[in-house]
Amino acid sequence: MLFCKNITKSFGAQLLFSAADFQLNSGERLGMVGRNGVGKSTLFRVILGEDTIDDGEISFPENYKIGALDQHLVFSQKTILDEVAQSLPAEQKHDRWKAEKLLSGLGFSVADFSKSPDTFSGGFQIRVKLAELLLSEPNLLLLDEPTNYLDIVAIRWLERFLRSWKNEIICISHDQSFLEKISTHTLAVHRKKFKKIKGSPAHCFQQIQKEEELHERTRANQEKEEQKQKKFIREFRAGARSAGLVQSRIKMLEKRKSLDALSSLAPIRFQFAASSFTGAKIVDAHNISFGYERDTDLLKNLNFEILPGERIGIVGANGKGKSTLLKILNAEFPLKTGTLKVHQNAEIGYMGQSNIERLDPTKNILEEFQSVPGISEQMARNVAGNLLFSDSLAYKQIKILSGGEKARVNLGKIFLTPVNFLLLDEPTNHLDYESIESFISAAQKFPGAMIFVSHNESFLRTVAQKLIVFDGDSVFFYPHNYETFLQEKGFQSEQEPDANSVSPVISKNHKNLRENKKERDRLLRPLKRKFEKIEEKILQLEDSQKKNVEQFKIAERQGNRLKMDTLGIQYQNFHQKLETCWEEWNAVAEELQKIEDLISSGFE
Repeated sequence: MLFCKNITKSFGAQLLFSAADFQLNSGERLGMVGRNGVGKSTLFRVILGEDTIDDGEISFPENYKIGALDQHLVFSQKTILDEVAQSLPAEQKHDRWKAEKLLSGLGFSVADFSKSPDTFSGGFQIRVKLAELLLSEPNLLLLDEPTNYLDIVAIRWLERFLRSWKNEIICISHDQSFLEKISTHTLAVHRKKFKKIKGSPAHCFQQIQKEEELHERTRANQEKEEQKQKKFIREFRAGARSAGLVQSRIKMLEKRKSLDALSSLAPIRFQFAASSFTGAKIVDAHNISFGYERDTDLLKNLNFEILPGERIGIVGANGKGKSTLLKILNAEFPLKTGTLKVHQNAEIGYMGQSNIERLDPTKNILEEFQSVPGISEQMARNVAGNLLFSDSLAYKQIKILSGGEKARVNLGKIFLTPVNFLLLDEPTNHLDYESIESFISAAQKFPGAMIFVSHNESFLRTVAQKLIVFDGDSVFFYPHNYETFLQEKGFQSEQEPDANSVSPVISKNHKNLRENKKERDRLLRPLKRKFEKIEEKILQLEDSQKKNVEQFKIAERQGNRLKMDTLGIQYQNFHQKLETCWEEWNAVAEELQKIEDLISSGFE
């Protein structure tokens, strides 16, 4: 339980929240979304007592334990098992198996348990801290971008774990798919206020858009009515007979609270500059192998080809060679064996994970864009404006930019160069929800070929047509999309016992489910049918609501107040019915996910 009431917070001259409030109820899992820089992480610091608010109140019950993912990686124990086990509550100090299960779920092997935390990469050190946090069993989990340093296998495990979490969660994330799976509610930071809605981020943003459209229609109608009353006052002010009517209308206007016009929020626009390509294949790889060490291969006998216009996703656990494959395609590393042909007409745009560090901290944004060969100041300004760096913001120095702003600058340099083959390593990292949506749209419209590493399932599902999969000790080309891969093959680690299960005992019945497609379909069919009916009802209600808005506009033009009032009531009825449908949709979606997880694991 957490209460934020009328809180106001400024950061220097920037106002983040103004008389904003929300309530987190028992058992709710809240996905927090909003543009970069609106104050999401600041709210976490305030809740933790690391920062203060200018006005308002934040309260929670006595002995309410809040745990946050520590961004400062300091370790006090010699092994990762000891490091994590120290977080066990006093009454569970001997239940070290719980620490082992958490570490296993986060991708650590039994052999890793006795290793020092300092011997692991930054991504795996984050996982150790995450395991510590989860094991301490807080009443409220505060997670700030927990997926940024996790690979796709660990993210899918974390989704299952958090869905089973019985206490409260507030999670900041720009990964739509992740939030849709773990959240019961969405909290949007929008126009310096908090907007909490039951359901997914997509539903929340749709609701905000509808409310703002209604606000603007009501405001415009109010202004017309006000002008009408002012005209009456001007025309009849001098007449003695109309004095009473004039005064009553003056008082009415004085009492009326006018609605403020909503300021326009500039949309972010991503667009790749494409060059033409002539050729049958842009890449042809035969039996390629590579390893940094003589006896260890990250790639072994990998075969694939990339045709013009194809979009290929690279997925799998961290440390297996995904980024290395992109560097090989960019001619940064030589092959050990095999042949790799990149067409001579290929014009490559490469974005590696280290590209942000390569930005010059002494330059401003415009100067960084103009460092791209052949780019004029006007071209640089156009791209800067599309990426929300218009006017004076274009002169911000790189060294003071946030991670999300640096990511946009990094992408801007790619957008400025015409290419026909894109190599992208985690391109959506550090981007906010709206930026990711724009980036997905740009990726779909790009006519050239694209190969990318990503752990963002929304991006993978929407963009990737084929895959290169790093799974276990193997790497292979998969000629279908991500959704088909999960249904037909899946990751090896997800075929093993779920580390979150208290007692993972194989059920004969569930073995049959894995082997008997008809039995699986029989279990899922009624829920899927119910799911489809709810979706159909939502579409019908949204269509009716759309028609209602159109009729309202007609009545508004005609000045028909009675019709407008009637339509306004109807709109609210549609809204309430939609809210109920979305609640049913989320409940059925969660039930479907539970059954599919159960089937895919084969355990109860």
